[in-house]
Amino acid sequence: MTSQKLLPLSDASDDTLLAAIGSGNRQDAALAGGELVRRHLSYVVYICRQKLGNEAEAEEAAQDVFMSVWKNAGNWQSGNAKVTTWLYRIAANRCIDILRRRKPTTDIDTIAEPADERENIEAAHLIADRNRQLHAALDALTADQRQAIELVYYGETKQTEAAAQMGITLAAMESLLRRARSKLSEQLDPLKEHLEPIQ
Repeated sequence: MTSQKLLPLSDASDDTLLAAIGSGNRQDAALAGGELVRRHLSYVVYICRQKLGNEAEAEEAAQDVFMSVWKNAGNWQSGNAKVTTWLYRIAANRCIDILRRRKPTTDIDTIAEPADERENIEAAHLIADRNRQLHAALDALTADQRQAIELVYYGETKQTEAAAQMGITLAAMESLLRRARSKLSEQLDPLKEHLEPIQ
């Protein structure tokens, strides 16, 4: 594949960019890699930030994700999955690795005594239970449904922008969100009030 075939980069599909990255041609790989990062860096950083809760770690993890893409682009097989789905999986796995390596750094002397432990314990249990239900409900979604929900409701991304990031039409995005909301509402009724879409 020559550089000429890649131009204009903005019109090349994600699959084409990955093929160029894995082609062995350094110039094509550099151009295609730069375009892939330009398109999807903010999305990958968002995923990592949501899972790690730390901006610096999220940015470092995102760099690792694109390094992994660069190394494994030659193994990419178009048609098996969307590139954005692949990026999501790489980012999620990288975040899991980082979370596993984390060590407690909190100094016990800096932890404030609760005002009334008996009053706080019930609230803590309720919050923990709700979080468990929420995560279980999200985990039950398909990868595409979960990605759509995270972009639109947690990342506060407009549906049109989220659709572009996932490489699907706005109609397909709306359909994904409808199915995801329906599936979530079956498992977690209180979630309904938080699922008003961003137009």
